[in-house]
Amino acid sequence: MKNTKTMRRVLTLLLALVLCLAAMATLSGCGGKDDDVKAQYAWQDGEDAVKYFSRTLVLNPEAREKFTAASRGYNMSAEGFKDSDVVIGEVKDDASVEGAQAALELVKPEGDAAIAKFNELKGEVNNTKTIRDIVDAMKTEVSLEVDNGPIDTLLVWIGTFLKWITNITGHNYVLGLFIFALIVEILMLPFGIRQQSNSKKQSRVRPKEMAIRKKYAGRNDQVSMRKMQEEIQMLYQQEGVNMMGGCLPMLIQIPIVIALYNIVVDPIRYVFGKAEALTSALSTYCTTARAAGGLGQSLNNARGSIEILSKDLNAANFANFSYFKNSGTLAGQVSEGMADLNFNFLGMDTGLVPGFRDPWILLLIPVLTFVFYFFSMKLNRKFSFQPAVMDQQTGCSNNMMDVTMPLMSVYITFIVPAALGLYWMVKCVLSTLKQFVLHKAIPIPPITEEQIKEAERAMKGKSRPNPQSSTLPASGRPIRSLHYIDEDDDDMTPAPAKKPANKKKTVTKGGAPLKDDRKDDEK
Repeated sequence: MKNTKTMRRVLTLLLALVLCLAAMATLSGCGGKDDDVKAQYAWQDGEDAVKYFSRTLVLNPEAREKFTAASRGYNMSAEGFKDSDVVIGEVKDDASVEGAQAALELVKPEGDAAIAKFNELKGEVNNTKTIRDIVDAMKTEVSLEVDNGPIDTLLVWIGTFLKWITNITGHNYVLGLFIFALIVEILMLPFGIRQQSNSKKQSRVRPKEMAIRKKYAGRNDQVSMRKMQEEIQMLYQQEGVNMMGGCLPMLIQIPIVIALYNIVVDPIRYVFGKAEALTSALSTYCTTARAAGGLGQSLNNARGSIEILSKDLNAANFANFSYFKNSGTLAGQVSEGMADLNFNFLGMDTGLVPGFRDPWILLLIPVLTFVFYFFSMKLNRKFSFQPAVMDQQTGCSNNMMDVTMPLMSVYITFIVPAALGLYWMVKCVLSTLKQFVLHKAIPIPPITEEQIKEAERAMKGKSRPNPQSSTLPASGRPIRSLHYIDEDDDDMTPAPAKKPANKKKTVTKGGAPLKDDRKDDEK
């Protein structure tokens, strides 16, 4: 039972660790001038200004953004420029040559010959047509081909089912997640019934197990502990009880949690079944400055697409985004049901990540997550089967887990969208209710002191040796092995010592004792 409890703790920590690592996995990108990129800035034979600068600008995201803004008539390098003052979608008639020249300085190569050629080509970028030709040459094609493996295909099926539920709730994503959580708990109910039934069997064997532990009380050597575990395992095998039966539901939940996390945070990929490249393109569009044709917004959750869909994507502006050749096609896919998805719940935009910033109301999610998870663990322990040994160390460990596990969940809610935190809270409530129903439907009988004493008497009578069949040594007391625990040592008394036999004296015919010649020799 101690091994079972340890396994449960390990699985619980593993489950939380997996969720934490999955939530912390982010798509990171960096732009700059490392040594490898600098070499690519060098001029190549046969290149004109358009070809050269369109090739080098895409290597530096900042330079590309500023140059694209210049093609729309904005100089992002000018003093006092504020991107928030730019109206989304507004384009001026003429390009900003000053802004373009400042952007080109960010991709300046090294070496005298390369710099001389760079300055020569830079001088040609002095009119609106050349600037906009370079921007057109920088455009890339976004592939919309969907290539799903077996796991992704399964996740898309589950996501399609979540989409159907969301449509029933009026396209409210949070309400759809609540119903989805309820369905998952119902599907997990057979495993809960099996676990509760196994716990009931364990409670029936509990008195005998406690009798075995009492038998070895006070013996902490390794041999005694091993013999105790062997007897407990043999007892459970004879009674047909699976000591690890409670671990199966937890093992099943690990891949389910990972799958649900991916589905919830990336609805474009799994709920709508679109290509992963569409999510990447929308992320670029959202974070690009308004002056360059984007939305000029930041994304706190770098992984997935839930936060992207929670924003007003302005499909008409996306259709004219200067970074992609097929922006119109991409905007058309966004308009196919994605714009109708509603992330609002009780006045909160659950597509955003909670933090110490506006909107402050989202800070309720981490606080409530701690409260719900803390009391959920307390109640689940009350309604479920507990190990036979509850020493001080075990009690301290339980109290520590009651705090550390909720705190870990709070940390997770600060790095994932609020919708996932709400889903986690609802799942805790439903899991506790399920355990309460199972506790009432399949009650676990309490263990009384009389049952334990009866088990001790039965075990003692069964293991008492037969004195008639015992083979005793000459001392009259059985030999005790240091590696064997004899229950009846206290009942055995030593056999009475035998009197030594009388020695016969050797005498001569005259009645005098025979003299011992050996003593004379010694003298």
